[in-house]
Amino acid sequence: MEKREDHATESSETIPHKSNDLENTNHPDESEHQSQNNDPTETATTPESESSQLSLPQVMEAVDDFIQSLSSSTDPLQEIPPAVEPFPETVDSLVSKMESSGLGRDESEDSAFINAVNRISISVIRLRELNLDSTPVSSWLNRASSVQHRAVSLLDEEFRHLLDRSKDNKKKNGDGHNNHDESDDNNPPQEEETFPDIPPESIPTLKKIAGAMISAGYETECCMSYETSRRHAFKEELSEIGFEGISVEDVQRIPWESLQGEIASWISIVRRCSSVLFPGELSLCRTVFPEQDHASLRRGLFTGLVSAVTIRFLDFSGAVVLTKRSSEKLFKFLDMYETLRELIPAVEESDSDLIQEIKLSQTRLGEAAVTIFGELENSIKTDIGRTPVPSGAVHPLTRYTMNYLKYACEYKDTLNQVFQHYEKAETDETEPEPERNQREDDEEYRTSAFARQMIRVMELLDANLEVKSGLYRDPSLRSIFLMNNGRYILQKIKGSIEIRDLMGQAWTRKRSTELRQYHKSYQRETWGKVLQCMNQEGLQVNGKISKTALKERFKVFNNMFDEIHKTQSTWIVNDEQMQSELRVSIAALVIPAYRSFFGRYKQHIDSGRHTDKYVKYQPEDIESVIDDLFDGNPASMGRKRT
Repeated sequence: MEKREDHATESSETIPHKSNDLENTNHPDESEHQSQNNDPTETATTPESESSQLSLPQVMEAVDDFIQSLSSSTDPLQEIPPAVEPFPETVDSLVSKMESSGLGRDESEDSAFINAVNRISISVIRLRELNLDSTPVSSWLNRASSVQHRAVSLLDEEFRHLLDRSKDNKKKNGDGHNNHDESDDNNPPQEEETFPDIPPESIPTLKKIAGAMISAGYETECCMSYETSRRHAFKEELSEIGFEGISVEDVQRIPWESLQGEIASWISIVRRCSSVLFPGELSLCRTVFPEQDHASLRRGLFTGLVSAVTIRFLDFSGAVVLTKRSSEKLFKFLDMYETLRELIPAVEESDSDLIQEIKLSQTRLGEAAVTIFGELENSIKTDIGRTPVPSGAVHPLTRYTMNYLKYACEYKDTLNQVFQHYEKAETDETEPEPERNQREDDEEYRTSAFARQMIRVMELLDANLEVKSGLYRDPSLRSIFLMNNGRYILQKIKGSIEIRDLMGQAWTRKRSTELRQYHKSYQRETWGKVLQCMNQEGLQVNGKISKTALKERFKVFNNMFDEIHKTQSTWIVNDEQMQSELRVSIAALVIPAYRSFFGRYKQHIDSGRHTDKYVKYQPEDIESVIDDLFDGNPASMGRKRT
């Protein structure tokens, strides 16, 4: 550990001490004590010479015995034991040595010094508690107190120095989250940085210093040094990862596109605090102040550090909530809600007031999300356009709603939590207890809160599409429109595990049944009359086939089939599978009937002139024409086989 020459200057500014006056202090009781013991007839050495011959461990043992006697003895102490008398000077000498070398260089020397400081602190505290009226004791107490001040001042400086080493190391090493060297692009990624970046070998010394300062009665000074150093380190860390405060006014003023970038940065920083910075600070705090009776101290230090930062996070969150609500903001609000939810476990060791502040900000974001989701319902209700979508295609409202719901379902757990909280708050205010209990027994209520919301939105969309289908004059196109939109909805649900799980299998089966009904309705409206043309009724007169009636029947079929082909080739069936299923079902219905009709009656027309005028389609042509349907393009009639 490097030598530092500014100990005395810095320490005297932090904790005043009287060490400079120690050597100049006159103690009359000492001279009197010496004169009494300088008996020329005695051959034994003086107490001073006896104590000077003791090793440091022996002196420590003597001090321990002295401290024990202060607690157990009932007789008032009149003088300090000879072996303990020079202990202040011994500690003072250790202080001078440590001022030159500093702590952290030699663990055994650190332990010896801190143990000495602990003993002199305990001695001072015990003697002050006894409040003895003894000049020798008072003199020793003054000397010991002066040395204690000097020792604790050094400990305080060393404490701050060791805490600041992470900052110094980062500067020396050029570490930083924003630093990037293009030459390192091909190097393998480094291990993720830990926080705080305090050398492991410094931790035991920090722990010992904190314990010594607190035992000496300097808890306030110890905590102040710790908090000041850690606040500064934390501020630098946040600055390196790009945290810059943004005012409420700025949040309200900047466009949403720019604000999204600020929100993304906020989320990244808060999540780093949740996963790395706050846990790191808590771990350091627990390590430096491990004692069980330091729990309130740890809580206070940790709270002081994280609350200042967290309140700034919550200020930003609150400002975002106050911006104008719109549907595209839902997912950013939910991201922020989840980020605050992740933050709570990281600050559980702090005061409850801070956790309540976080939960309050969460609630406000949740309420905003509920309001925004409610706007989706309103947008469906108010979409009352009077112009039908061309060709019976999927309506833009259907696409928007389903894509929105699909994205929302990625947040299904969070949205369920939000809606549960909202429903509970609303129910507690408006619903009597018996009715509430009865409602909670209902099968529908036992589905998730978000599932109930999803079902409500789907019901609104279904009702809206039913109204929009009425804008088509052609009943067949009305069925195609409902099939297109129904199929789109069903495919979105089947393609999303989240939506499928929320809506349930029964709801999905119901949608499939509705699609089949739309299909049957289309076939009945479009091809029912075509099939009637191939009915045998009305073709015989007096028991013989009427060529006139037969020609008219072929003519009607041709006209109807041409019109269907002309019209429905411009219609759109977006889903390829459904388009294929429709064509196959039409072919299965029409082709066999036409082939049978054609085979039975064509011979009655072949004998006459202008056969092609009446028999326009061969059975093979029907399939080709059907394959033109639902492409969305006007089809030519040139695909007829000859």
